[in-house]
Amino acid sequence: MIAVIGIPRLRGEATDADVAGLAASIAAAAAAADSRVELVGKIGDDAAGDAALLALSRRGIGHVATLRDPARGTPVVQDGDDDPDDQTGAGAAAERAPVLDAGDVGLALRYLPELGVIVTVHVAPEVVEEAASAAGWARTTLIVVVEPGAAPPEGLPPDALALAADEVDELGGVGAAIGRYAAALDQGRPADAAYAELVAAGGSSVADPIA
Repeated sequence: MIAVIGIPRLRGEATDADVAGLAASIAAAAAAADSRVELVGKIGDDAAGDAALLALSRRGIGHVATLRDPARGTPVVQDGDDDPDDQTGAGAAAERAPVLDAGDVGLALRYLPELGVIVTVHVAPEVVEEAASAAGWARTTLIVVVEPGAAPPEGLPPDALALAADEVDELGGVGAAIGRYAAALDQGRPADAAYAELVAAGGSSVADPIA
């Protein structure tokens, strides 16, 4: 099973809504590649959050570890919100988004069975630390995705892979390549071709790939 740790976004409204953003893109691609996927994240306790949960289910992504935050809203972006610094689009959605707590993430990972791969997506260093700890006791693979230009957190396991990728990612972009790579690792398939696809898709490696 693959645990993707990050904040999903919602694109669109009502029955036409779908999940968006890098974490959702990774999770959707891994699920489409026939891996069991759970999204460890947080959304608002609002109508957009309800729509996000339905959209995750339609994509085959589990959300038993997706928490609801009554104080912050589910980030919603619309078509054309391609600039993460745009204060009326994706950037504003990120500013309003719920924030993951390291303790919640650690607890969630302990309750998820048979972890095969853990992927963290643009989360705080303390959340990555929890994920690294889980990768150790679960004897699983850790993939850490950071923002372009950022350095990976210190203290990662020696076999971890750190990648840089933009948050604004359509379903089918770099996030999809990361998801397919995670699925290959999860299923014990040769990962060389999946990693080559990831690099070709624009995933910028900031650490050595997993052997």
